[in-house]
Amino acid sequence: MQEIRQIPSFLLKLYEILESKQTAIRWNKEGTTFQILDLSQLTEQIMPQYFKHRNYQSFLRQLNMYGFKKLKNKLGKSEFQHQQFKRGLKNNLFKIKRRNQDDIKQTLESLTKEFEQESYLNEHEKLRQQLVELQSNQRIILEEIRHQMERNRNLYKETQDITDRINTVKSYQIRKLNKLIIIIQKLPEDAQISKMALMKEKILRKLELIEADNFCMKEMSLEKQDSFNYQEPNLTGVKSPAGYSPKTK
Repeated sequence: MQEIRQIPSFLLKLYEILESKQTAIRWNKEGTTFQILDLSQLTEQIMPQYFKHRNYQSFLRQLNMYGFKKLKNKLGKSEFQHQQFKRGLKNNLFKIKRRNQDDIKQTLESLTKEFEQESYLNEHEKLRQQLVELQSNQRIILEEIRHQMERNRNLYKETQDITDRINTVKSYQIRKLNKLIIIIQKLPEDAQISKMALMKEKILRKLELIEADNFCMKEMSLEKQDSFNYQEPNLTGVKSPAGYSPKTK
């Protein structure tokens, strides 16, 4: 119990964080190192809860002060190791001692450079992701532009077809109108000719009627002349014309 009391507060809190249910920082499979998986969650949520601050460099200084070594992680995550800091060996934490000032300064400079490099890499990764997103958006925009251009071409073609049809109908209507104008222009002359033809026909009919009337009048004239030259026998004792002596039975 006395040994646990001598364990530095920072190490106890770090061990409690690793044993808690969170996803920002965790042990490796063997429990010999710990990895920082989500730096944003660590600085914004976990560190204020356990250490009352959000200063990641202060966290790194504390690790350096107690002799933690930073390892190269294949996934690009920050990973730290100490011989006495292992999962299930909480009682060994009292063996971890603070380093002297020179070692702390030297290690701190090394950690600061690594942190700056890591920050640069993180920033570079963010920029790379933004670039990938921009390229994706650019492809989407270009595809939309191509689609819009295709639609414009189709609309232009349809408009041109409609225009050609309108011109064809217009040309047909103009030809038809020109023919109608010609017919209208000729209509008075044709009407006059038709009227003259009707008058001619009427005149011929009148001439035929006149000739028929003349023929009838001639027939009547001949009949009258015959009636003057010849009379039926007078059987009632009426005086007969001179020179005529009726026969007696």
